[in-house]
Amino acid sequence: MYKSRSEKNYLWIFFTMFTIGLGQSLVFTSIPIFAREQGLSEVEVSLVFGVSAFAWFFMSPLWGRYSDKFGTRTVALIGSLGYSANMFLIILPIFLFDRGFITSAALLPALIACRMVYGIFGSATRPALFGYAGRTSSSKNRTTIFANLESGFVLGTILGPIIGAFFFRFANNEIPFVLFAMLGLLAALQLNIRLRNLESTKAILNKPKRLKIGDQKVWPFVFLSSFMSITQAIIFQTLGFYIFDKLDYSAQDAAVYVSISFGIYSTSIVITQTFITPLFKSLKTMMLLGPVLAFLSFIALIYVNDIFSLIAALILNGIGFAIVRPSYASALSQSHDESFQSSAAGLLGSTYPIGHMIAPLFVSLYVYGYFYLYSLSAIVCVITVAFTMFHPYILKTNEYK
Repeated sequence: MYKSRSEKNYLWIFFTMFTIGLGQSLVFTSIPIFAREQGLSEVEVSLVFGVSAFAWFFMSPLWGRYSDKFGTRTVALIGSLGYSANMFLIILPIFLFDRGFITSAALLPALIACRMVYGIFGSATRPALFGYAGRTSSSKNRTTIFANLESGFVLGTILGPIIGAFFFRFANNEIPFVLFAMLGLLAALQLNIRLRNLESTKAILNKPKRLKIGDQKVWPFVFLSSFMSITQAIIFQTLGFYIFDKLDYSAQDAAVYVSISFGIYSTSIVITQTFITPLFKSLKTMMLLGPVLAFLSFIALIYVNDIFSLIAALILNGIGFAIVRPSYASALSQSHDESFQSSAAGLLGSTYPIGHMIAPLFVSLYVYGYFYLYSLSAIVCVITVAFTMFHPYILKTNEYK
């Protein structure tokens, strides 16, 4: 698959996505704990990530459009450097507070400001790199390439907490953040070298072309991706409570099983996107099969009664998401010509934080019982299948198979 110079660059794009996955998972798994130790409440910690998610939501489409104007290489560098800066900065307020250099009143604003760096600048990476992949890959290989790049990010999310836990145990809390920041700088350096002087990465210096969200070749994929993002976020935000409450483990055992479950879940995504997704010849089949598998997994979650059946349901869910996510990205990409690839990637990228922004509204159903929450998730999957089947463009177009 990787024969030309442009295609070989995918390996460094994969490394960049892998690096970002390392840092993202480390931040999400450790910063809430460190912040709680310093006296912040759950609501205050959620603000740190919520504000950043809103910034990502608005900035991702903007970076997608301007990736063409300023050049893919430039925008990718901004994103990679933004990620590295965030990794350096996000642990700094906790480090300073722990040593008495800042007050408790300054801790929360400092954390929000540091995390905003990622929401504003780190959001440039995905639309730039996926736009580049969309322009340089053939329609035949595009879904596989998108899936491989996604699997790089997911692989990073698996290893990030493991590497972080090692350094937390045998060194200190700051080293893994600095290490992952340095890897981000290495990725930025390589992107600067590898994407230099390529026709597909040059700036056009004209007003960037903009995809309109109301276009019938755009909004259906944004809508579907947003819905599936919400259901995935519901799993992320409730799995710990579910294992603790439904399976009746102690808090300490529940924490262990949550880590194991997420690790297996992420591994199922990586394996599917690496080995199974390339076997599909039809995006339309993938867009139908993925939500069906996710639907079955949510039904299974309602009735599981032990950790093994829970893990089986999570694996099924991971396979479903691993199939459907690159199908939306590839279908949107193939629906537009080269000049719109970064803009398309930016719009679809803005749907990823939507789940974490909206899911808390639905998670409140957990108070009444996990049955209602996971039933709602299953219904959302049914809606996505029905929408895909009956929309006048998605399955009827000849832009993709």
